[in-house]
Amino acid sequence: MRRALPAVLGVVLGAAVALAVLLPGYVGLDGVTPFVQLAALAPLLLVVITGSVFVGRLAGVVLSRGRRAKPPLDERRPRLFAVGFAAMVGAALVALTAAGIVGSRLLADEPAPPGGRELTTLTLNVDQGRADVDALAALVRERRPDVVVLPEAGEPFRAALAARLPEHRSWSARTDSPRDAASVTVLVGPGLPEPRVTTVPSTLYGTLDLTFPGIRVVALHTAAPYPPERVGLWQRDLADLVAPPCRGDAPVAVVGDLNATTDHSAFRAASAGCTDALEALGSGTTGTYPAELPRWFGIQIDHVLAGGGVGVRDGEVLDVPGTDHRAVLVRLSLPR
Repeated sequence: MRRALPAVLGVVLGAAVALAVLLPGYVGLDGVTPFVQLAALAPLLLVVITGSVFVGRLAGVVLSRGRRAKPPLDERRPRLFAVGFAAMVGAALVALTAAGIVGSRLLADEPAPPGGRELTTLTLNVDQGRADVDALAALVRERRPDVVVLPEAGEPFRAALAARLPEHRSWSARTDSPRDAASVTVLVGPGLPEPRVTTVPSTLYGTLDLTFPGIRVVALHTAAPYPPERVGLWQRDLADLVAPPCRGDAPVAVVGDLNATTDHSAFRAASAGCTDALEALGSGTTGTYPAELPRWFGIQIDHVLAGGGVGVRDGEVLDVPGTDHRAVLVRLSLPR
């Protein structure tokens, strides 16, 4: 037993560190800083760590050439070698588990069958009103979404966009603030009837709840889990704004910047009962933020969640100049 103790300790140590870094949202650590932030970066960290191990190993092989050979570590310090090797094995097992979790998001579900009623949604965080209004208006005219959800768009941005899209009706969640960053704006295309619009107060940003015949759309922007003192606000926003519509039986689409990824336990709990559209389409690793990074290296915090029998037909992630987010366009299938 004593001989096996270094290896056991090594496996436990390596697995514990790897779990805290790569999978904090699956072991109950992502309720506090810095683990809540690490959970958002899980796919990125997996790529970085895997690449670093490969590069480090290659560098070690190259640098060792030409040097005077030394006895291997397992002969000089067998216990230290046993602990280190076992720690690498434990970390590798966790990394493989993380790779499986992340990789599963590349597998598309069966799309909703054609025919029947559809609803196309577009969401884009416009970065405090900095998004190019003309480019966004052109995108809306080209793709013709029925509902457009714009976090960080208040009255100034709504008015500018409405002037370019006069056929659309629009609402801002917080008309009392002149700041774009403090609100959410929704546009509804001419193909839909007049919705019943309700403004739902939230901790930082307003939320718009729109009811159409046969579908409810919740347009929101949750608090972010940063700085550390806002982690509680973020958790409450998810629990109070996302969970109730996802747990109901009525057809619903929850659309917007949720400042959370699937690797956050609070997001998984809140969205239970809903389908994440991008994941259903096999695009669950496509980064929507920050737009400056490649799509394969960003994080996905902008979501379209479908519940109550609403299916996902197709969708895509789109670039819009001027903002640090990418847009998410999803075509939904409504229950008959």
